[in-house]
Amino acid sequence: MLKIGWFSTGNGIGSLGFINFFLNQINKKGLNASLEFVFCNREFGEADGSDEYINYITQNNINLITLSSKNFQKKNNYKKFSDCRELYDKEVLKLISEYEVDIIVLAGYMLILSEDLCTKFKFINLHPALPDGPKGTWGQVIAKLIENDKEYSGLNVHIVTKNLDSGKSIGYCKFPIKSNLYNDAWNQFNLESNHKNIIYEDLDLFTLIRNQILSREKYLLVIVINYLINNKEVLEQLFNEKPNKDFKSVDFSLQIEKLLS
Repeated sequence: MLKIGWFSTGNGIGSLGFINFFLNQINKKGLNASLEFVFCNREFGEADGSDEYINYITQNNINLITLSSKNFQKKNNYKKFSDCRELYDKEVLKLISEYEVDIIVLAGYMLILSEDLCTKFKFINLHPALPDGPKGTWGQVIAKLIENDKEYSGLNVHIVTKNLDSGKSIGYCKFPIKSNLYNDAWNQFNLESNHKNIIYEDLDLFTLIRNQILSREKYLLVIVINYLINNKEVLEQLFNEKPNKDFKSVDFSLQIEKLLS
């Protein structure tokens, strides 16, 4: 059994749906994993979305750990959270150290991890781009795909390092964004591209790509976790001080397309 920790800001219905899907895979589909704890960098009362998320965790009797990053920054009189990131993560480390887990999943966690956390625990992250794709938030990633006229989009699960979105990819899936489904949306973009100030989030093309990513992300994460359950040596190789350079990220595209059909 793979013991898993879970980090999330619990921002909204996406985070809630994600963990609900994961628990269903354990309880109803027989995924050989256990959820040891959930950490949230918000406390109850900060936002409606995270309040709903926190309520869900407690109602399902999951070990919940909270430490408000916003309140921590304010309490310690830092102008920017980045100035107190390492100090905050030291406190997080104290809170989660009592749990023995094989990996920790970042699922909608809106903070960057410090090196301290990355070296003490094995973190994996779901990133809305292919292994060689753009870095950044999902909005930045999609905007870059459109701007650079890419033929494919996708997402991948990678190990987390102190360098943002730069850890070794474990598994990915891809899908074309130049098929007939996207023709009208690309035509709209080509018209809009004549103007200087494009708001990518307002484009139909942006929404189409985003929705395709959303429909696949929960499946990819569970498939990669199941892959690690069945190949624990891969987990050790990837997090070794001298990781296996020959390891290639596994393409799960066909498997996911079958689940979506």
